[in-house]
Amino acid sequence: MKDLKHYLLLLAILSIGFGLFWIFNFNRQIQILITIALGIAYVVWGTIHHATRREFHWRLVWEYVVVATIACVIVVFLLLRS
Repeated sequence: MKDLKHYLLLLAILSIGFGLFWIFNFNRQIQILITIALGIAYVVWGTIHHATRREFHWRLVWEYVVVATIACVIVVFLLLRS
């Protein structure tokens, strides 16, 4: 699997983000910022991943943006509700 490094990097980014989310469980504002930062990191990772594989298309970037936005909106609404 030639993309193992890319996926391990994504796993590391998400693990650090979830760890920070858990550490700052007392502060909703910081959790919202962490959520947004994770969404941005996911989009950047996806863009770089496909660019290095020479599969870059704006449609793929748009897909990553949509997925990250939906995830962020869900998490933020859940945080604001609790």
